[in-house]
Amino acid sequence: MNRPLIILTALAAASTPVFADESSLSATKRDEELNINVFRNPSIGIEYRRGAIAVHGGLYPTIISKDQMGAYETSWFVRAGVTHFFLPVSWYGQRPSELYVSASYLRGLNLDHGNAALLDVGYRWMVWNGINLRLGVALYLERHHDVKVNPTPGLGWSTSW
Repeated sequence: MNRPLIILTALAAASTPVFADESSLSATKRDEELNINVFRNPSIGIEYRRGAIAVHGGLYPTIISKDQMGAYETSWFVRAGVTHFFLPVSWYGQRPSELYVSASYLRGLNLDHGNAALLDVGYRWMVWNGINLRLGVALYLERHHDVKVNPTPGLGWSTSW
């Protein structure tokens, strides 16, 4: 067999996976992430992620009650918790969009709320350049209050390294 042909074939075989996988590697290789959340989910605050696990903290507004006139009241909480991300899917070299489950501790700031828990499940969609949207549903648990199921939309921006 021709020596230059063997060398060219070996070089082509060695370089093909690098070019084919480069965009998927850039989307999944980043192991750490800092997310600044500006609307509601997981909170108006920050989230630090390493691998598939994240911790978050901030302020969390939600509507879980009505006043005597029947108008909805916004309850405010301090929220801290953990999130697990799974089943990542990446398009066009963006960081992966993925499903999540979250468990959080809440401490009420108004309307006589005390200690509570929030269990949340949903999807985080990486829109563009770190901008992400979340849509989930949460189970709110507080002693001496009804169990509530609420939608949990969110908007944030993240950077990774």
